Amino acid sequence: MKIAPSLILVACSVLGGCGYNDSYYHRHGGNQGRPFSLPTCPSAGKPAKGVSIDTDGQLTTDPGSGAGVLVEYMNGGHWHILTVCDTSISGERCDFDVTAQAIGAKVSNLLAEQLESTDVAISYCSDTAILGVTTSSDFDGLWFDTTPGATVRMTAALGETLYENVFFWRGEGVVHNDANANPIEFTPTAP
Repeated sequence: MKIAPSLILVACSVLGGCGYNDSYYHRHGGNQGRPFSLPTCPSAGKPAKGVSIDTDGQLTTDPGSGAGVLVEYMNGGHWHILTVCDTSISGERCDFDVTAQAIGAKVSNLLAEQLESTDVAISYCSDTAILGVTTSSDFDGLWFDTTPGATVRMTAALGETLYENVFFWRGEGVVHNDANANPIEFTPTAP
């Protein structure tokens, strides 16, 4: 199913969360890029809203037409995070930092997707995958594995700010971005 650009998050220029930061610093592990704005090994802390994510429910959108973090879960414990920005509309880039913490499980088999040299897809602790990217008229993504059916708690900063409804996922056959929460816990419908 294709997500209409009007359903994608409000334009970055309205949010004030996008934009190219010309001052780049070294990130963890010697990678070039802007500083990561979230804890790299988060603790569960306060409760997060839980939602159901359809197993094998895929999302598509046009690059550059809207801003958000697309989340997919594939049968067998395979997770996919994809960032998109409204660069074709706003002319700006979006800085995203995302953590994906497997609750009571470990993450493995991290695979970066379409990252540029200043982007990061890594794990500093056994239960959390990290994606730190600047997205424009393309996609930036990360695949990782968990125990099949494990709940994953995701937090996303857009321009260092946590916005509600930045996440898009398929639940009960419908595309959602209405959790009104950040962080959010995704539980697959089937392992």
